[in-house]
Amino acid sequence: MTSAPVFQASRRADVHSTAPWSPFAYVGKKLRSVLLDLIAAGETVGGTRLLDYGCADSPYRNQLPKTMEYVGADLKGNRAADVLLDEDGSVPLPAGSFDIVLSTQVLEHVADPSAYLVECFRLLRPGGTLVLTTHGIMYLHRDPQDYWRWTCDGLARIVQRAGLDVVEMRGVLGLAAAALQLLQDGTAGHIPRWLRRPYLLVMQSLIALADRLYSERTRAENGLVLAVRAVKPAASVGARTSLNEHVE
Repeated sequence: MTSAPVFQASRRADVHSTAPWSPFAYVGKKLRSVLLDLIAAGETVGGTRLLDYGCADSPYRNQLPKTMEYVGADLKGNRAADVLLDEDGSVPLPAGSFDIVLSTQVLEHVADPSAYLVECFRLLRPGGTLVLTTHGIMYLHRDPQDYWRWTCDGLARIVQRAGLDVVEMRGVLGLAAAALQLLQDGTAGHIPRWLRRPYLLVMQSLIALADRLYSERTRAENGLVLAVRAVKPAASVGARTSLNEHVE
């Protein structure tokens, strides 16, 4: 896929894999559960139109209710996309076209995250919902570039500066579970190939056990992955288009 000059929508990271022997089996399971909860909170009566902004291989297309209209948007070259992005990374559709904008594991690869979020704001109808996940504690993974990491406070701040009201922040993996995940990922390549799958199965079991130590609040404070649900105000007058504006 080619890169966009202003900001980059990227293919999703492997955290979407839920195969038992996957390095991200538990993360993928938890992430899917959190995302479906947040999407359900944004559903509208009489049918919901959802845009997957940076859809990659559209892993959630078949997970959504049949009454929900799914539209996947991505860079040129992605045959799974329903809509191809313009050269500046924007979506060639009218403002206010969607009830929900979904963005999963894209923001960390976006060169200009404020511009990306302003575009999310534009695409939402008044009262519409942004459901976004990105990395909190995570190692470098280029796709093709990897620019950002977020705290819950930092993620809420940049979403709010795009004009959206943050309603809910969730986390995937509390601190000890995230530490075990990073330990696994840092050592798995040094394990003999014939032992690697059993090693991953054991580590994923330990990660799942460690994650029980944490509440929803503490997962959001130090999550491997952070998830946010934000709403476009019903009487919105426009997004904040620059991080140099409205300095607190």
